[in-house]
Amino acid sequence: MNRCIAFKRIKLLFLSFFVCSCALAGDTIKTKRPQFISAQFSEGFLLPNSKIGGDGGSKTPAYSALTLKYGLSARGDRWQDALYGMPYKGIGVYLPYFPSDKYDLGDPFSVFLFQGARLKQFSPHWSLHYEINLGVAFGWQHYDVYERPRFMALGSSTNIHLAGNWYLKWKLSRHWDLHVGVSITHFSNGALRTPNNGINKASAFIEMAYKIHPVEEKKILTEGVYTPPAFHKNTAHDLAFMFTTRTVKVDTIGTGLRSKYPKHRFKVAGLSYSYMFHNTRRFMFGPSLEAVYDESVRAEFRGEHDPISGQYSEYIKLGKFSDRFSVGVSLKGELTMPGYSIFANLGYDVLHKDKIDKRLYQIYGLKVYLFNDLYATFGVRSTNLTRSRYLYLNVGYTFRHFRKK
Repeated sequence: MNRCIAFKRIKLLFLSFFVCSCALAGDTIKTKRPQFISAQFSEGFLLPNSKIGGDGGSKTPAYSALTLKYGLSARGDRWQDALYGMPYKGIGVYLPYFPSDKYDLGDPFSVFLFQGARLKQFSPHWSLHYEINLGVAFGWQHYDVYERPRFMALGSSTNIHLAGNWYLKWKLSRHWDLHVGVSITHFSNGALRTPNNGINKASAFIEMAYKIHPVEEKKILTEGVYTPPAFHKNTAHDLAFMFTTRTVKVDTIGTGLRSKYPKHRFKVAGLSYSYMFHNTRRFMFGPSLEAVYDESVRAEFRGEHDPISGQYSEYIKLGKFSDRFSVGVSLKGELTMPGYSIFANLGYDVLHKDKIDKRLYQIYGLKVYLFNDLYATFGVRSTNLTRSRYLYLNVGYTFRHFRKK
């Protein structure tokens, strides 16, 4: 993309973000909801990754990035605010820049949601915080069988943006904060399109935040409203249905295929049940059962060129219907927050007919409660601790049973 066009796009994106932030801030003035806007500058490098460069090598190019954010902070009038470290949330725009054309990875940018909170208060002016970013990135360079046949990092221009930030906050004044920290960022499409090695970035950053309607935490701590009610241990029964699609990597020897990464998308569906022990407010764990139907299992590909027109076509023969089912058992753990949780499963397929994906699997992601005990999950299923199989969304319901004292 022409640099002048990219610069104009960035200016338009900045202007749009600024106008939207001001509008949102204006809408909440009457409620005096604590808000903030911030600008972050970071310097970092891409972590070594297999075939990230167009020449097929492992590259670690440096980059700079500018991030703009608008957020809403906790008021401090609920016990959850003190228990969970005065959490905050909002929306941001992320704009990385790669100064060297040698490592031209496109002109990417991300739009993401973020959530963070305080981990430790050292003094009235210094504190340690964390922040999680989850969004969508656009404009990345990607694999192409003709133009970039050895670019294995990303299979599509649109990818998932996932980041974790840890920083020290210095309270400069009632309205201004300075943040200094480090960030790890991951980009991939969750194997919705292969290849999908992913891009990982590490950086250090400095950020200035301006607070609108800031709260006075000394008043919060003396009012006593943060005392949590008694927690009642319970057992959670999670039942969820999943549907997604995936692509696969195949062996081209003797098939006539022009690429190891055919574009055909296979249907995947699943049903899961988890028996979770919720013994503390912040964590629950338990066994889980996952049954999956995967249309790609034992599928065969063939590629042909028409001798007259020269047109290339790919043909697919699906495997036996009974071979497409797998059943696995796993151990699941969840870190719970108000309204959402972060979870991970480690499991093993007992019933398994797939010759490519291994029996050992992992599932990790984010669960958000939509209404009472109805929830949606955004997650990734991987195999053998290293390889993403597919990205998925599911819908589920939690049945709770409170234990007698």
